[in-house]
Amino acid sequence: MPSLKEAFDRLKWELEQGRGEEKVHVVYVEREQKERIKNDKRKTRFVLCCDDPDLCSRFEVEKDRIFRRVRNKAVMLSLMERAWREALSNQQLDRIMAELDAIDSGLPRAEIPHWQEIEQ
Repeated sequence: MPSLKEAFDRLKWELEQGRGEEKVHVVYVEREQKERIKNDKRKTRFVLCCDDPDLCSRFEVEKDRIFRRVRNKAVMLSLMERAWREALSNQQLDRIMAELDAIDSGLPRAEIPHWQEIEQ
């Protein structure tokens, strides 16, 4: 993700190439993240787009499983948020990402510590 300076340099270059009339959309990522978390607009819709249809299906399975069990949408949503919040610490996420990077680099799974925990 480019910094504001890098984006400015890119836009300046685009202008120099004669593209000054093209429409653009500038997004301040960190500002928008803070605004979404603060939620002053009191929005109530959360959308999660999956690039993988099978992953989307698995999310739906889990959502439906929890809803069938508790039969209350507000409770279901609270439990789902709690599950995400309590699921993995930052340290665990960092370890998993390092292990996945090792896999991407071609290291055999057997040589990666804790691989069995990820597969479960």
